[in-house]
Amino acid sequence: MAALALAATAIAAHAEHFSYRINLSGTYALGGPDQCTEIDQSGCPQPGTLTGTMSFDTPGSADGGYAIDGSFGDVTNFYVSLGGMPGDVLFGEVDLFGGVPSGVVQSLDMTEYFLFDAGAGTASYSYDYGYHNPNGAFTGTLSAIPEPATVLLLLAGVVGLVGRRGHRRAAASR
Repeated sequence: MAALALAATAIAAHAEHFSYRINLSGTYALGGPDQCTEIDQSGCPQPGTLTGTMSFDTPGSADGGYAIDGSFGDVTNFYVSLGGMPGDVLFGEVDLFGGVPSGVVQSLDMTEYFLFDAGAGTASYSYDYGYHNPNGAFTGTLSAIPEPATVLLLLAGVVGLVGRRGHRRAAASR
């Protein structure tokens, strides 16, 4: 019981840091629709997959909206490893309800959009660099990456329970 209380305290203390795995599938094209010919196939839609990670920090774990606004918003250390987003100035909002985030993030030039809903475990990413340029749309899943400290605390709790049961069995067999 003490291990569970300790784990709950650790999770609450770190509730403002979020990390997720992203697995998406969809279609993309390397050029505009007029480049989808028998000779030039670069504009033809092709199936594809994207995998990546997203992580960010909020100033607190209270319900409400937190702004992503370049380097001046409430959300800090926002990182999503899809497309050109890691190097772009990003803006948008993360909404927290019951400690579960959702939101929309976009590049400053509005060529890339990333939407996520941790409660539903869904995400989508789209990009469109103009008529004769690359474009794509992907949807898929979002799953939480547990923090190392949380994993260690949970493992310690399991080891404690197993050890306690072994101790009880040994005492009962005497």
